[in-house]
Amino acid sequence: MDFNALDIDWEYLLERMEHFLDLGEEYLTRTLIDYQAEPQLFQQDLAFRWVSYRQTGYFEAATFSDMPQHANLLGMQDILVPLCQNTKQFVRGLPCNNILIRGDAGNGKRSAIKGLLAKYAGDGLRLIEVHREDLQQLTSISNELRNFPFFFILLCCDLLEPTEYAHFRELRDFLQGGIETRPGNILIYATDTSAPDSISGKSLDIEQGFGMILDMAPMQQAIYLDICRHLAQQHNLPLSAETLKQAALKWAESRKTLSGLMAHQFIDDQVGRWRMKQKTTHTPPS
Repeated sequence: MDFNALDIDWEYLLERMEHFLDLGEEYLTRTLIDYQAEPQLFQQDLAFRWVSYRQTGYFEAATFSDMPQHANLLGMQDILVPLCQNTKQFVRGLPCNNILIRGDAGNGKRSAIKGLLAKYAGDGLRLIEVHREDLQQLTSISNELRNFPFFFILLCCDLLEPTEYAHFRELRDFLQGGIETRPGNILIYATDTSAPDSISGKSLDIEQGFGMILDMAPMQQAIYLDICRHLAQQHNLPLSAETLKQAALKWAESRKTLSGLMAHQFIDDQVGRWRMKQKTTHTPPS
């Protein structure tokens, strides 16, 4: 069709389209302002993310929740024991603390927190991921959740990375106490990769608001190899212990670092190669 031959008032058409878009945005804003989470939302699902829109937002369920098993997080007992003890106190309605976990990237900080669902979901624990820039909506989030009969952990990753600090005021009030009473059914579990001696004054102020700070030691080669062996056994990977060790070390050398995430990536590579040789495929879930 030759659109140039049609007698169309393009300026008017664009004006009408912009009008309809404005109406849709206005409707969405009003809907979110009036939004209130329904109790059944937290009965049906365990993990959520806070989706912000302008000055408000809503809880979006994570349909396929990732709940790592703590038994698979090798070399992390120094972190897992106090993390679980604090969470156990939390779901029993006892005094407990907000927690900050510090350590290198890829070594299981987030997995340690997500794995709490597998242990305590039956006690009413729910997990909500909140991006650090959305913590400036912490009061709105807290007011939404404070009257529900569940225990909510707000997961915030890379909390103290360089930022504009727009979220720090609300976060500081939540951690240290503001004009409103802090909800007894909400805790913040955060992660960070910044070295303690490299953070700014504002970051240090926030860091000191956490009742518990758990530091992860750098990944050691022995732990890295233990993780590789553990994952290889789970996948029934037919490699000798020595072959697996040498291949894992070569993989680590090429990346110039060690981490639990790297061990998973190495095993994924090896399993994929082995299945290709066997001419077998694994259909990913829909």
